[in-house]
Amino acid sequence: MKFIFSTAAVLAILVCVAAAQNKYCPGRGGCTCNCAWANSNTCGHDDGSCCYACCCDGPAPNPPPNPPPPPPPGPNPWPPSGMATYCPSASDLGGYGGASITNQGWTQNGGGSAYTLASFNLLGGSVSFDIDVSNCQVGVNCNIYSICPSSVPSSGFSQSNYCDGQGQGTGWCTEVDWIESNGNCGGQTTLHTRPGTGDDGCTGWGCANDYQYSGTASFSMTQSFGTDGTWTTTRDGFPIGALNPSPQAYDVSEVQQQYSQYGAVVYSSQWVGWVPTAMGGCGSGPGNLGGSSFTISNLKITGTVVQGPTPTTCSWEQLNTKRNTTKKQ
Repeated sequence: MKFIFSTAAVLAILVCVAAAQNKYCPGRGGCTCNCAWANSNTCGHDDGSCCYACCCDGPAPNPPPNPPPPPPPGPNPWPPSGMATYCPSASDLGGYGGASITNQGWTQNGGGSAYTLASFNLLGGSVSFDIDVSNCQVGVNCNIYSICPSSVPSSGFSQSNYCDGQGQGTGWCTEVDWIESNGNCGGQTTLHTRPGTGDDGCTGWGCANDYQYSGTASFSMTQSFGTDGTWTTTRDGFPIGALNPSPQAYDVSEVQQQYSQYGAVVYSSQWVGWVPTAMGGCGSGPGNLGGSSFTISNLKITGTVVQGPTPTTCSWEQLNTKRNTTKKQ
């Protein structure tokens, strides 16, 4: 018996055979493959294609989804690990003369000084405060700075432990003047890391930058310290300019060494005898010390205690209290 198929019938049969050999696999992106070619010889090497996985290995599983992107970095933790932020209470502070001590600060009336009982390693940390020199008389030095006494008893720093960058012998230590104010006119920021005088580095003459207040006699200041001994002073958020002469590597390393070994006592005083002329615009005094006063408030210290008693740490409210930025003329 002889069968005769038309061309159309033959094509239809071929299409049905091909369709029977085709299959869809979702792996490797998904594909529909004619697997008639697949055998032990042709499946010897995976060419990475979807049809190889489909015809030689069976349907490949869908690839796992890409992992979610990491969350964006959050703010740097504050205080840094291993440090604390202290808001010294009145019992954590000392003073003599006309110093009136309060929580987180003091007011100096006439001659005298105020200071922290503890010394702090400030490397990697900071010190911030508000200062009001509106009643500091021109020709009077109203200031706040750090000194590094080699010995502070467990009961705390006292005036008998005092040293500074102008001292001699055991009375000398590294001094970082965050601000020395000539009345309510202008001020100077100075570094002293070398005994004696001269312009070879930051001696008793200092590496300094002076500036005028232009009528603004109350402002906020922050000292931010690098772990290498460098530091930046800002006044109402604006950095004080470069010191002159520029501190050398030795000067920076001296701050690093003394802050880490002895710690920094925060010290503040009011006296006459020398004042920065603040770019020549403030006069040289001496001024009326008895009629002069200034105030430090909102003092916060981030660091670790090196010597002396551990002061009060800041509460959440104190850490989040906005500094007073009211300008007084």
